[in-house]
Amino acid sequence: MFKPTYHERNLANLEKLAPRTKKAAMEWYNWCIANGIDVLIYETIRTEEQQRYYVASGKSQTTRSYHLVGQALDFVPVVDGKTDWNGYSRPEIQKAITKAKELGFEWGGDWKGFIDKPHLQYNYKGYGTDKELDAKQTSTSTTPKTTYAVQKGDTLSKIAAKHNTTVDALQKLNGISNPNLIRIGQKLRVK
Repeated sequence: MFKPTYHERNLANLEKLAPRTKKAAMEWYNWCIANGIDVLIYETIRTEEQQRYYVASGKSQTTRSYHLVGQALDFVPVVDGKTDWNGYSRPEIQKAITKAKELGFEWGGDWKGFIDKPHLQYNYKGYGTDKELDAKQTSTSTTPKTTYAVQKGDTLSKIAAKHNTTVDALQKLNGISNPNLIRIGQKLRVK
C-alpha cells in the first residue's frame, strides 16, 4: 500500500482539527492515499498570534481564519519525496481538490483577489460552527496532556526532558526536521 512521504506528520496535524472537519479531512486524506497522491498537510490549527503574524506579512488577509477554529488545513503536493509549491495544477492534485470539494471543503485556489492554493476550509455551518472540539477538550481535561504549547525560552531538549521523552521522538511526532526551529505558541505533541 502507498504511504505518503509525510504520513505521521499529516496524521498528527489532522488530529488537531475540529471533529466534523477532521472526519471529512481524514476521508479526503485516505482517498489521496488510495489514489497514490502524495501531499504534506503542513498546518491545521493556528494561534491568534500566528494569524496576526500571517496577516502582517501578507500571507493572509483576515484575523478570522478558519485555522483558528479547527476548520481548515493547508497542504502542498509532494513529488518524488519533495514538496512542490507550484504543483497545484498537476492532474492528480486537481483530482484531489475536486474530491475535497465533493466532501464539503472550499479551496483557496478558487478565491478571487487573494488566491490561497494550499488552503482547504470546511465551512460546515459557518465560521466556528464545528464546536464539538471545545466539548471534547473539556471532557478530556482529567487525562494527561499530550500536547504542549512552546513557551519563551523553550528548546526541544528542555521540552523533551520535561515530558520524559527524547528530542528525536518529538521531532518524529511533530514532523520537525530542524530541532532549532520551534516558535512560541506552537503546539507540539509530546505523547
